[in-house]
Amino acid sequence: MMRLVFSDLRDHAATWIGALAVAVACGCIGGWVVSLQATAGFSTGALQKFLQNAASSVLLFSLIAAVAVLVSAANLTVSAQRRSYALWQLANVRPALVSAVVLVQLGVVAVLGAACGTLLAAATFEPLFPLVLGSREALAQAVPVADMARMPAVWVVTAAVFLCGGLKGARSAGRTPPLTALREPEPKRARVTWLRALLFAGMLACTCWASLALTESPDVAMSWSVFVPILMVATLVPLAPLVFPALLGAWTSMVPQGRGSAWYLARRIARHALSSSTSIETPLMVGFGLVAGLFSAMACSVDYLERQGVADISTIGWAESFIMLGGPVLLCAVGAAVSVVMSSRSRTRDVALLVAAGARPATLMAAAGCEALVHAVTATLAGMACAVASTAVVANAFGVPLLGNLAFGEGLVVSLAGFVLVLAATLVPTWAALNREAAVVLSVGE
Repeated sequence: MMRLVFSDLRDHAATWIGALAVAVACGCIGGWVVSLQATAGFSTGALQKFLQNAASSVLLFSLIAAVAVLVSAANLTVSAQRRSYALWQLANVRPALVSAVVLVQLGVVAVLGAACGTLLAAATFEPLFPLVLGSREALAQAVPVADMARMPAVWVVTAAVFLCGGLKGARSAGRTPPLTALREPEPKRARVTWLRALLFAGMLACTCWASLALTESPDVAMSWSVFVPILMVATLVPLAPLVFPALLGAWTSMVPQGRGSAWYLARRIARHALSSSTSIETPLMVGFGLVAGLFSAMACSVDYLERQGVADISTIGWAESFIMLGGPVLLCAVGAAVSVVMSSRSRTRDVALLVAAGARPATLMAAAGCEALVHAVTATLAGMACAVASTAVVANAFGVPLLGNLAFGEGLVVSLAGFVLVLAATLVPTWAALNREAAVVLSVGE
């Protein structure tokens, strides 16, 4: 079994590299959380409390992004290899063993990636700590400590989320009849399962409860308003298979369809990609929703204090922004980019088919660029909806104008970073595919 696990990982390294990159990012963020906690253990008083709060903030604001990105990466990795798993079964590998091998592979990649990420965190924590947090006088006396003894906990948590996220895909790999998988190489259409519906109902209940709790008093709203964007984003994530295709179809239909073949191809390729996976849009939506929602909530609190005549209002600084948002932005950008990279094999074949049908290379490159734009805009619009909803809840609690403090500019930084990475991850495979003979690509099954 272990020989099959590692030989398949070696043979399909290009597919697994995306999941490994996401695990590295999660390990790096988890390593910073552990290191902040270790540094707090060697501090006292207000400094210790600030470092503990910083560690909790990094963990809290990265958690939703980490779960969404890890689950998407795990499922996409398993879906990309349905053909290989079908061939295993034809070679008399038991379905239960196929599922077990897939789960072991997910665990190995998660632990390996998280270990590399924690090593990266340990190497960067001490030199970067003064640069990131040195602007605060209270932290001038802090001695950064990277505690390697606690890093295995990060590996375990990352592996657990990977296994939970890929469980459905692993079971499907073993249960799907091999002939069905070979006849239908494309995975099933993404849909809202009963588990997603249950998660949506639970998160919606939590969001409604938090919204009502904020109205108790301005002091409560001041303390807990930053959590509303997290709950709002988490509520939308389970509905991604419904929301993103509808949103993409709605806004792209308003663009004049006579814009050329590139736009025609990009729109349909993006819609086809969304029909099987939302792994590109989900990370960008989470990143935009968290960043824009958080800054909007803080703008509402500042607006309220100014209306109350408070003169000395401390606003969020660079250090606090990095602590709360650095992890989600990193995870969301990496998750969106690797989702495109992991589907490069199917893109190579699609490009070959289009070339054989007479498409020009310039048209295909332009279509790849437009496709990245479609993905980024769709995710940004969904993130804007989350930010508007959370801002309206917070503004209502403070009694300020509902949409007068929206901070879309900060969220657009996330969208721009994600768009650049997705663009690169789309153009490079397309360019590489154009440099290969279409007849050779189409004649090769694997």
